Amino acid sequence: MSITSLINPSGEISVQDDLWHIASSDNSGQTDFKFVFDVFVNGLQLVRTKVFPDPTNGKGYFNASNVVRNEITFDWFTPVSSVQPEYLLSQPSTSGQIAQTYNIRVGEDYSGITTLNMASGNVKAYNWIPPVFKRRQQTISTFDGKYLTNRPKSAKVKLGDKLMIPFKGVVGETYVLRFKTYNAANALIATTSTSTSLSITSSNNFLQLDIGSDALNASAGATPITESVAYYDVYFVVGGTTESESFRVYLTCDNRYTPVNLHFVNAFGMFETACFNKSSRLSMDVERKGFEQRDYSFGASSVSYYDANKVYRESKINYGSKTNHSYRLTMDYPTDSEYQWLSELIVSPQIYMELDGSYYPVSIKTSNYEYSKYQNNQLRAFEIEVDVNQTRNGYRR
Repeated sequence: MSITSLINPSGEISVQDDLWHIASSDNSGQTDFKFVFDVFVNGLQLVRTKVFPDPTNGKGYFNASNVVRNEITFDWFTPVSSVQPEYLLSQPSTSGQIAQTYNIRVGEDYSGITTLNMASGNVKAYNWIPPVFKRRQQTISTFDGKYLTNRPKSAKVKLGDKLMIPFKGVVGETYVLRFKTYNAANALIATTSTSTSLSITSSNNFLQLDIGSDALNASAGATPITESVAYYDVYFVVGGTTESESFRVYLTCDNRYTPVNLHFVNAFGMFETACFNKSSRLSMDVERKGFEQRDYSFGASSVSYYDANKVYRESKINYGSKTNHSYRLTMDYPTDSEYQWLSELIVSPQIYMELDGSYYPVSIKTSNYEYSKYQNNQLRAFEIEVDVNQTRNGYRR
């Protein structure tokens, strides 16, 4: 008698959600019986947990999510592609970046004897966050052949700015990126195809794209997107004939403000761009440390409060300081759908602020969020505050 069954999570499950494994055994009625669950990744054991059977049905329940999600890394951020096609920034690995495969093994422990690995299985969990509503009803496969985002399929950026957006390719297909440019009169200017095709496999079907004008021009080997273009549509041609859904990019020309773009990890574990195109305010917070001393000195015939040059003694000495900088950023009147999508920015685990061609890690200071609607609040600008994660030391005395 031994383990009779092991039921593992199935489908494109989320590593950020529960990962329940259910084991059954003929011996679960033993007085001191425990299930033994082992979790392995790439042949390395992460944890061993002994679980008592459920008193109502005798089964063993083990949730592996807290262990497996620690194996996901976010260090694959690449803002610039140095090879063709330039619009393809990265294809995050399904072995620790956008997903992780782990091996679950279950055994038994009773009467002082432990028997391991009596049943096992492999599970692949993806790095995405289940929605607030309809949990377990939405799967990541819903986005096969589509942009991997909850934002409306349009954005407003300046000519030359980056616009990061993820796409989920269908395994076995070949993709060629194409875009159509239009003028202010909504007339088609040109349809441009990039020269490099993408063959999608199970290990590279998550595509991190930059569909900003510079990346698309570089990938096309020409300059079809210029100041004469009012907007353009970006899509893939699949298998040489079928067109995927398109993403529309409007080019703005408001020069009163310098836009600040935030590139952040969205609900699907990949990067998107939120453009804050209105006023941005930089502030500084100083943390000081000091000690006190007497503000006079004893002389042979007097007590002095200042020297011959009339420089007074200080009663408090600032011997160390640190400075932290924050930005208050403003976005111009998001739509209801964009307000829904921007909630992902508030909870994002990794955010980069782009300034003058450099990318600075930042943290969101905003801790609450309202899903604003036009019906309730009319036109309402979106404002957040971010901490620049670049602490600087002051003078040490």
